[in-house]
Amino acid sequence: MARDLPDVGPPEGGKVFRVAWGVDPFAPPDWGWAQVHGTFGNRFDDPGAYHGIKESNRFRVCYCATQPEGAFGETIARFRKAPTVGKDLQLLLLEDHETPDPDLEGGKVPKEWRLQRSLGTTQLDETLLFADFANGETLTILGKELASLLARFRLREIDLSTITSQQRRLTQEAARYVYELDKLGLTGFAGIRYVSRLHEGWELWAIFHDRMVHTPEQPRVIRKEDPDLQKAAKVLGLRVN
Repeated sequence: MARDLPDVGPPEGGKVFRVAWGVDPFAPPDWGWAQVHGTFGNRFDDPGAYHGIKESNRFRVCYCATQPEGAFGETIARFRKAPTVGKDLQLLLLEDHETPDPDLEGGKVPKEWRLQRSLGTTQLDETLLFADFANGETLTILGKELASLLARFRLREIDLSTITSQQRRLTQEAARYVYELDKLGLTGFAGIRYVSRLHEGWELWAIFHDRMVHTPEQPRVIRKEDPDLQKAAKVLGLRVN
């Protein structure tokens, strides 16, 4: 029989932040951007398409952070330089007697990225509850409830390393499990609280958009000198253009 999970409310002060495209940073992703298996490739997306759940009954997730630094960090991490890319690229170019181009090595946040996005701020309703994926009891319960998936992926247990791993199908199934708990008469969660795999100080929120009760503020333009962007870039070893 399913068990209720430990819950937490919104962060202190209730505000969360999100970096995204468009006029409304908190709008759900358009289904037209979904991949062939029905998800958007993110950690807690709905895997319902694998189970034959029609699109109208699947959830979309709004990924947010407690601090602007975390919101920036999660979205610019893709620009990090792979440790071996620089050396391999230099060797190839030197063989052709060419000068290495620093821009080809990665390691910078493009100006175009900033200009196409904004930083959204919103106040979450204080009554919202979130499943706490940083709580050991939560992970123990999930390990029992998702035992068949653990066996499938040859994992012994669910722990923090599993939750922050690249095994997205497992974490997506965990999100679907949380989403459906209200049908069993248990807590109706608005989403999931978790910690970034990039920095333990970045507290993150995967919010089910259809359960997101909030009051958004005017989005702000992302400037090169933004102190939170610069902090995130420093953590990740990036330059901001």
